[in-house]
Amino acid sequence: MKFTRVDATISTNKLIESKEFYMDHFGFQLVYESDWYIELVGTEIPAGISFTLPQREAGEYFNGKGLILSFEVADVDSEYARLKAEGVPILQEMQNKPWGERSFVVDDPNGVHLYIYKSIPATPEYQEIYESFQKKA
Repeated sequence: MKFTRVDATISTNKLIESKEFYMDHFGFQLVYESDWYIELVGTEIPAGISFTLPQREAGEYFNGKGLILSFEVADVDSEYARLKAEGVPILQEMQNKPWGERSFVVDDPNGVHLYIYKSIPATPEYQEIYESFQKKA
């Protein structure tokens, strides 16, 4: 698997405190914020850190403990087929997310979610949100 970016997503109820800590102390920049999810990116490296509420009405449920590793890949469909052929259980089938990702989810042996994705065009609604953050920078 050839990675183009690696992100960590922390399941937490302290979204704002986490955002401020990483921005203030480590120079991460805000690229997206909602009431259930915040995404930051590094300014010097192709890596990010995100924070999500443990449970959301319109999305996945995370146990509030542990970590989600996000692997951006060039060909998410071939990685999905490869892992499925290797017998890795797929926890979330392939989906096109409105925020601009085609993704699926597997777990490692410790229960850590591996969110494997490829960037795709966001829906107009999400693109408008992203552009509003770019204007602030």
